[in-house]
Amino acid sequence: MSHDLGVPSAKQEPNADILPMLVAYTQVFLALQPSAVPGFSYAWIQLVSRRSFMPHLLMAKGQKGWPYMHRLLCAQLLFLQPFLKSGALLNDATRKLYKGTLRVLLVLLHDFPEFLSDFHLSLCDIVPLSCVQLRNLILSAFPRSMRLPDHLSPNLHIDV
Repeated sequence: MSHDLGVPSAKQEPNADILPMLVAYTQVFLALQPSAVPGFSYAWIQLVSRRSFMPHLLMAKGQKGWPYMHRLLCAQLLFLQPFLKSGALLNDATRKLYKGTLRVLLVLLHDFPEFLSDFHLSLCDIVPLSCVQLRNLILSAFPRSMRLPDHLSPNLHIDV
């Protein structure tokens, strides 16, 4: 059904009429989250990160879809947390789910860095300290409107 939404274009105005349907999808996805139905976790992360769902939710007018995407992302990270916290080597299934989560975060970092920078505190609270790559991925997000200084510039002064 989400295939009917199509893939949103950055140039086109987001359709405000589909937000209630996206919220309904989010409620279903939260009911089927990996901690509730672990056998569905691969399909779940694929459905949540679909090109015909996630961009529509994040491009909703007034950032109204952001809290819903945040809850979905938190559900995924909370499911992975015990596996990542243990410090033991991950089995193949968990490693693939972790890689899938990393890829979703990379897509968010590339396409919606403002989303990650707005929710960085709550996302980093869920991610264990031992997951440096995951934390750095979240913390490296900055709004597109912000220009970072050139760190190789000889005239760079950092106020401490």
